[in-house]
Amino acid sequence: MLKSGSTGSEQQREHLAQVHALSQAVASAITAIEKNDLQRLESQVAEQETICSRLLSVGEPSPLTATTLAASGDTLDAHLQQEIRQAHMALAQLNQVYSLLLKRSQRSLALISALYRSHREGYGCGFSELSQRHSLSCEV
Repeated sequence: MLKSGSTGSEQQREHLAQVHALSQAVASAITAIEKNDLQRLESQVAEQETICSRLLSVGEPSPLTATTLAASGDTLDAHLQQEIRQAHMALAQLNQVYSLLLKRSQRSLALISALYRSHREGYGCGFSELSQRHSLSCEV
């Protein structure tokens, strides 16, 4: 967490660190889905929520205009802003993959659930009257 007296550059660094942490949590959640590891997925979703809360508390870093950069002569802030943009673009791509994976997983679970339901309804444990009356025989 940043203190109220922190500079814009420190706020940008904190924001960048949180975006990288969120990207890592999303990537770990994707891996957990691929490995069918429910506990890891739940922990990663909780981690994502925590990081998102931190991002909200840190706030969006204020963009620096070209005149502000020229006046300060600080190219580090421009480089940091570029890193933040790249981190956001990478996170957006990960979010797309995550979203598609969750949608596909949801469809797969629906298909598996329907398969089990139809299997249970069609092939019960009890024998029907028809199967008890008839038997298969073979003449040689």
